[in-house]
Amino acid sequence: MNGSAQQSFRRLLWRDAADGDGQHVHWILDGARDRAIVPLVRTSGLEHVCMFSGPLHPRLEAAAPYLVRLPASSEAACELLRRGWGRSWGILITADAALTLDQLRLHLKKFLRVKTEDGRTLAFRYYDPRVLNIFIPTCTNAEFKTFLGPVTRLLAETNGGAAAREFDLEDDILRVRDHADIALGPG
Repeated sequence: MNGSAQQSFRRLLWRDAADGDGQHVHWILDGARDRAIVPLVRTSGLEHVCMFSGPLHPRLEAAAPYLVRLPASSEAACELLRRGWGRSWGILITADAALTLDQLRLHLKKFLRVKTEDGRTLAFRYYDPRVLNIFIPTCTNAEFKTFLGPVTRLLAETNGGAAAREFDLEDDILRVRDHADIALGPG
């Protein structure tokens, strides 16, 4: 990725974020997408938490989603983004910096399970960008507002990581914006 595209991506990602106040950027990473994700997260030095609760079997722990805080000034955060963007590793979110990682996790984990019309409970992998990009446009404004909760913005890769789709609220109305030419990953 050239320097201009990388700077464009950084501006998009951290435009509302500050390491000490304002908004923080997080990545919900899907451990099932790549066996390297969980070891990378654990050795990164970045603040993180598993989205699943309680003791887990090692195989489930390795495939679980993880919520990782990405400080703008962190080289580890940038390296993680370089390695995973374009590989459908997860979705990026922005939330109020006053929220702890655990508070954010508690909100986000509410959506890990959904009930079908016939009452069955299913896993909902909304943190897969391919799923999120299909799901969010089907939401009403009220549903999207509930889904966001304390989250202010969602960002999901599209076109193999060459572009991103941003979801947020403007005057309580779902707003979708596409951003091209931001390839960051290994591609």
